[in-house]
Amino acid sequence: MAYGIDISAADRRPRGNDRGAETRDQLVNTALRLFAVHGYHGVTTRMVTKEAGANLAAINYHFGSKQGLYRAVVDDIAGSMSQLVGPMGQQLAQAVARAGDDREALAAAAHGFCRGFVTALIGETKRRPMVGLVIREFALPTEVFPVLFGQAIQPMHRVFSILAAAASGRNDPDDEAVVMQGHALLGMCMSFAIARVALCRRLDWDDYTPARVTAIAEAAASVLLSALRLPQQSGAVANG
Repeated sequence: MAYGIDISAADRRPRGNDRGAETRDQLVNTALRLFAVHGYHGVTTRMVTKEAGANLAAINYHFGSKQGLYRAVVDDIAGSMSQLVGPMGQQLAQAVARAGDDREALAAAAHGFCRGFVTALIGETKRRPMVGLVIREFALPTEVFPVLFGQAIQPMHRVFSILAAAASGRNDPDDEAVVMQGHALLGMCMSFAIARVALCRRLDWDDYTPARVTAIAEAAASVLLSALRLPQQSGAVANG
């Protein structure tokens, strides 16, 4: 079910000159932070332009409407996630193909992929607003959810399904049981971004640090290998 955003008439204008591009990017970045916190209906164009230090007419000029701005924000998230997952997914698929029936090699590939994915996901604070908006789209999908799903979520989901298929011996990433297992593994990894404040409170941390990110990535990789019944791999777990 979609919730009340009509983007069919959104005017997605080209960037134009450098100054215009800078304003456009500032509006997108500001809107991302606000939409992630307040949701689509809780944000006004005046709120965005005021915080971005832009003229109120700038949104209509660059995006045509608030709906167009939201679509631009989602496009930006989808592109960022695609850049994050695309190369990792290709490398994992190639490693899985090379591993064949060698479960040690498959475990090494899975371990490296999971560590890299989790580190990239939680290691940079700039991705936190993206996670917040994605969670909102999961809970209350709007008309732009198919864009987010097709360009970012589905490719990421399929990477985990490929891994689950290889580990289970089913060799079909579209098998229903495999897809559900891949979904569970993806959710486990994403939980460290989604529920960051809960983990920090549980461990009495003020926030993630590089050393803690390393420890989290190693813990996630260990859980993933256990779930896939693959041999554990050695990894340095840092604390503090």
